[in-house]
Amino acid sequence: MAYQDLHQPQPANLVDQLSTAVILLDQDLNIQDLNQAAQNLLSISVHQVKGVSLEKAIQVNHKLLVQFTASMHQGQSFTSREVKIKLAGQPMMLIDLTATPVENHHSLVLEIQPLDRFSRLMRGERMHNRRQSSANLVRNLAHEIKNPLGGIRGAAQLLERELETQVDDPVACQELQEYAHVIISEANRLRDLVDRLLGPQRQAQKQVNNIHQILDKTHKLLSAEAGQEVKLVADYDPSLPELMLDANQLMQVFLNIGRNALQALQENAIEAPEIRMQTRAVRRFTIGNQCHRLVCRVSICDNGPGISPELKDEIFFPMITNRAQGTGLGLSIAQSLIAQHQGLIECDSKPGHTCFKIYIPMETTL
Repeated sequence: MAYQDLHQPQPANLVDQLSTAVILLDQDLNIQDLNQAAQNLLSISVHQVKGVSLEKAIQVNHKLLVQFTASMHQGQSFTSREVKIKLAGQPMMLIDLTATPVENHHSLVLEIQPLDRFSRLMRGERMHNRRQSSANLVRNLAHEIKNPLGGIRGAAQLLERELETQVDDPVACQELQEYAHVIISEANRLRDLVDRLLGPQRQAQKQVNNIHQILDKTHKLLSAEAGQEVKLVADYDPSLPELMLDANQLMQVFLNIGRNALQALQENAIEAPEIRMQTRAVRRFTIGNQCHRLVCRVSICDNGPGISPELKDEIFFPMITNRAQGTGLGLSIAQSLIAQHQGLIECDSKPGHTCFKIYIPMETTL
């Protein structure tokens, strides 16, 4: 029995495994403990706030503090929706909050669910389903186009070869050959476009890679294309471990996003144009329906004009672009490549700041 007890998980460890933010208050509403999810959500450590009153640590409505005290004394839990809280130096946060008194301990457990996170998860699920439907439609359409396209190209090649044997009117034959060559050239261009619409044709070939080396190569290529016009800044987290990645696929993703940023800056009169590439480790991040203990976040941000509200929710769909010469496939392909790494791409954009954030789970990469 003693052996079994040694291997039983401790309650504190169990609470730390939760993706829900949990705060423990004593009878005076002083903070006694908070789990890792709460520390991440509120950007504070337990050492900073242990023993500090909730009112000092977090700005909440005074009526809510009265409800907390009543909940403890009466032994009744309650839930409050759309509560506004604020920490020093941070923006206002909207949350759902459940308070549960701990029997015989004169303490209170607060469970916090940020509404923006919940909304992001729901929006992400809806967008994923829409992208899947769109991708299936495009894939089926691309196959339908590819079959007759192959016939057109083959017939044009036969015509070109046949005309080479006709010597009765060399000038006329040469002109017809040029027409046949145009048909072949345009058919090749359409074939390449269809291949891109079909998305990555191979699975990720993952090997142990340093993601910063991939970003450095991207940085050098973008710097060469930008010249002195745009400032490129690298801000890396040196503590990130090596990850199992397909370096070529990640390079394509970073270049697609980086070149979009570069074009946006070059096409608009931006004062002190800048692209910033940043890496960070993020704890307790949900991708799809799975909460990952640790993920790598790569942010590629620029200070350009931003993405128009009409396009913001559509940019990861194929054929969506606001550029006359753009195919609208770069971000769609990037999303597909990151999906092969069980990851996610998100975009935040407003005038003066656009940031693409790529999340790749760490625990599934090695």
